[in-house]
Amino acid sequence: MSSQVSVDVARSLPTVEECVASIERDGYCYLPQMFSPEQVSMALDRIKYWFDNTLSSQSERMPYLNKDQSMVYNLQSKDLFLLRMVLGCELIEKVLMHFLNDRWFTSIPADAPNYILRSFLARSSNHQMPLHIDSFIPYAGPHVFIMQCSIPLEDQTEDNGCTVLIPGSHLSGKYCSQDAFPSAVSIKARAGDLVFWDSRIWHGARQNTSGGTRWAMIATFCRWWIKQAFDIPGNLPQELYDQLTEREKGVLGYCSVPYDNEKHGIDMKRSYSLLPQQVVDYRR
Repeated sequence: MSSQVSVDVARSLPTVEECVASIERDGYCYLPQMFSPEQVSMALDRIKYWFDNTLSSQSERMPYLNKDQSMVYNLQSKDLFLLRMVLGCELIEKVLMHFLNDRWFTSIPADAPNYILRSFLARSSNHQMPLHIDSFIPYAGPHVFIMQCSIPLEDQTEDNGCTVLIPGSHLSGKYCSQDAFPSAVSIKARAGDLVFWDSRIWHGARQNTSGGTRWAMIATFCRWWIKQAFDIPGNLPQELYDQLTEREKGVLGYCSVPYDNEKHGIDMKRSYSLLPQQVVDYRR
């Protein structure tokens, strides 16, 4: 594969079946202009607001890949508009249900998602990000355990550090080789596009040499039994929890959060009928 290969974004929106086939074959799927300019503009304004108001409170204990990057974490606890921009997209839900739903999680209706949100953040890359995987371990096989959804809020170019990936690497069963970076595909996306990828795919980002930002929101979803990146159920503000539907609460992990001890319960696959009214009740 030659270097500096780019994805052609000028094509019609794929169906759910085409999206699934692309992810199974290549490890990712590109969907142009999934979100309106109004949605993108509002989301970008809110991301910039939260960045300005949370940067000083971020921990200094950051992993290498996140150091010196502009980041906003835990968007689900900050802004319902941003959360519903992702959870309210029917195509996103259908694709994730195909790959991540557990058909034995029968306490939740079969036509509802039982996967959970692992993390929800925004980033604007600065330095080059080396190739890596988000699946923790490489493995070969048809079953997907973790997936990412990226929504660019600004155009992504090679100059401002767009995402790069190695198509098909999700099936390699191997950790990344940095020697593959020169042949990586550049995802030159526009604001409002959507990119799905299997978390096993080798991916990274180019260095941002533009002097500007390239904000994107990234929502990571996983099977219900995988540990979330943060304690999402225990730290959601009550005022946001009160506005969520049962379906949304399930995706945030409230139907599979561990009980404190056996005095409160033991079943990790719970129905909507067992959802408490108060967030604090999940830690009692």
